[in-house]
Amino acid sequence: MTKAATMCEIPWRLEDGGCAALPLPADDSIARVARSHVTALLPALGLSVQDVHDIKLMVSELATNVLQHAMPHEGASAAELWVYQRGDGQGRDELVVKAFDTHRDWPASGTAPHRSDHGRGLKIVELLTQGRWGHHPSRSRLRTPAARGKATWFALPLPRTVRRRDVWRVEGPYATKDLRTLLVQRGLGHFQPAEGADRAALSDGRGLTVWCEEARFRWRTGAGETGCLPVTDITEACERIVELCEASPAAGSGLT
Repeated sequence: MTKAATMCEIPWRLEDGGCAALPLPADDSIARVARSHVTALLPALGLSVQDVHDIKLMVSELATNVLQHAMPHEGASAAELWVYQRGDGQGRDELVVKAFDTHRDWPASGTAPHRSDHGRGLKIVELLTQGRWGHHPSRSRLRTPAARGKATWFALPLPRTVRRRDVWRVEGPYATKDLRTLLVQRGLGHFQPAEGADRAALSDGRGLTVWCEEARFRWRTGAGETGCLPVTDITEACERIVELCEASPAAGSGLT
């Protein structure tokens, strides 16, 4: 099962810069299902046999980590696997794989698994990605309404021959509309056209404003935190904005 961002005919395919979101079961089959999901998405990316093996191993570890530490006791699964491409900031693309669950805290200490205290599975991920992994607060993609939780991710570089097709609308008003569609799907419907701005700006009403200028999204929080990504990385831009909203003190206010 794959959920596409279908509103406004937004593409989901990896080569189009979209995100494949797939459900994960709440039992011992979770690693096998996760491997099957991601394996079906990889042939078009021109990866080496070793890279495919490493990705399957790391996906198994992320899924197993979710089963062991983040599944609710009643067994109902809220876990998801997300796969998409993004730029690495150095002129190349990379493949991003994330496992989402609805437990916002890490087990035992209640802190995130920093380099010194994460388990064996995430040590494998750190080794194979050379430290290119992490975690952040997020919202689900497959549940309605969207559920709050966290995502644990890793990224690997893609061959230079693998390029995304530029199918996203880059003009400011249209790109902003597409971004707002993605945010609404994540339960962030309070983003509206920024007051006093043209149609190429959004505001969440709490100090976070997003602009689209010269085919790039640029944002600034009320605390002065800033970011910028090309429109072709709209999936990543949405994820960053969701993270900012979830990490803010107002995230638990119930405003959607």
